[in-house]
Amino acid sequence: MKKTILCFALLGVCSVASAQLSTRENQDTRYKFGGRPVAGDMALTFGITINNTEIGGNTIPAWNLFSRGNLITAKKYIQDDVAIRAGIALYRDSRVVTGDVDSIPGQPWTLTAAESRSTERQYMLVPGIEKHFSSSNIFDVYAAGDLFLGFGRSRELMSITNRQSQTQSTDMTTPYMIVGLGGVIGVNVFVLDLPISVGVEYGMSAFWMMGNKTKVEVEEFNGTSYEYFTVEDDPNGSVQYSSVKQRFMRMDTNDQVRLVVNVYFN
Repeated sequence: MKKTILCFALLGVCSVASAQLSTRENQDTRYKFGGRPVAGDMALTFGITINNTEIGGNTIPAWNLFSRGNLITAKKYIQDDVAIRAGIALYRDSRVVTGDVDSIPGQPWTLTAAESRSTERQYMLVPGIEKHFSSSNIFDVYAAGDLFLGFGRSRELMSITNRQSQTQSTDMTTPYMIVGLGGVIGVNVFVLDLPISVGVEYGMSAFWMMGNKTKVEVEEFNGTSYEYFTVEDDPNGSVQYSSVKQRFMRMDTNDQVRLVVNVYFN
């Protein structure tokens, strides 16, 4: 009798457990795709340029990777399929040292003053526009065009004054301007339902550089002054020119290749 009662009890427990398993709902593990931006949305762009472009000894700033000299880049969608974008880079480094040289007994000082100034600056502005072709919530294909406008200038001044109040100085100034056009094709992939996309851009560019010649102004102790021009890495040798013109031009395919991450907000 006891065995019969125990068997019925076990059957009851099994039937209850079976009922619980048959009514349990598994957790939904499906993920939603679709963080695609629309008109009015904005984005910050971070990227790795795979092959940096250089012209005339100056590197064109890449897309922002939190590194010195990179562009700060952003974009805004003016339509669901059109976005304007812009990057800006500002750089300046300067140092000034000026001083009077006092006479110290027993020291053969021949100078009364000395001065040195060094300045280097570069500004780059890159406006552009994107046209998006796919309306998919996963893949985003687009074409973009960029205009590069850059200005730079470096200066070095060294001056000394002797006990006869005569000055000797050398003042070297190097200005330049960069103009460029870039065209790229890009593909973005949206990350789940997050306001993030990752992708790649590649295309071609053409850059022109004007200037980048150094004007040297010299003043001697005897009051004589003169000026001349030099060119860095001059193929003609270390020539001092009375006047000279220099310009660079470079065009290449696949020199605008970069991996990008966009973070969207509104």
